[in-house]
Amino acid sequence: MTNSSLSSEERENEEVVVEVHQGIPQIPIDLFVKKNRKGLRFFDAFGNLRYKVSDASPLSPKHNHGLRGRVLLDSSGNSLVSIFRCHDGSWKGFKGDSCEELLFKAEQTLITFNKIEFSVNVARDDGANLTFAIRGCVFWRTCTIYQDKFIVAQTNLMYKLGFRKHFVGRSKFRVTIFPGYSDYNFIASLILVFLDGRKQ
Repeated sequence: MTNSSLSSEERENEEVVVEVHQGIPQIPIDLFVKKNRKGLRFFDAFGNLRYKVSDASPLSPKHNHGLRGRVLLDSSGNSLVSIFRCHDGSWKGFKGDSCEELLFKAEQTLITFNKIEFSVNVARDDGANLTFAIRGCVFWRTCTIYQDKFIVAQTNLMYKLGFRKHFVGRSKFRVTIFPGYSDYNFIASLILVFLDGRKQ
């Protein structure tokens, strides 16, 4: 039976089943990043806290070797990803706060006055590697995250509506994650790498 021969109610039920089996949002998802005295935080479209960021623990073995580290936490304070900047200028992301299970490695491939680029390799359980790229401008809080040639996520500054476009400021910006990708922890981790890119 084709979709054209189904009633509107049957088509609606059929669509719901498809979405449940896919388990991946079919519309873009926005996260809002704010930086203030409480540090860097990620909120959803309803204002609920999704992620917060803290410095890596001094007890971390990676931190003791002189590497600068940050930890992505969920809203309850549980460690999701620990990210360290290595002596060779690369970044490594580890699962949780154990610094044992490597999730990704990011390397800077270009840095100019108004442009910065990274290449990111993700280690999978089956031994294969996925390659991502980050390209953007840290000052304007704008970047695009690619998986191969496909855009996974983008960031942009917030602005107020009116006769003229007025930006809210660089302390708040939007992260849009496009349909087909649902690893928000990974995207948030790459945003931390992006923001850290111009620091020495």
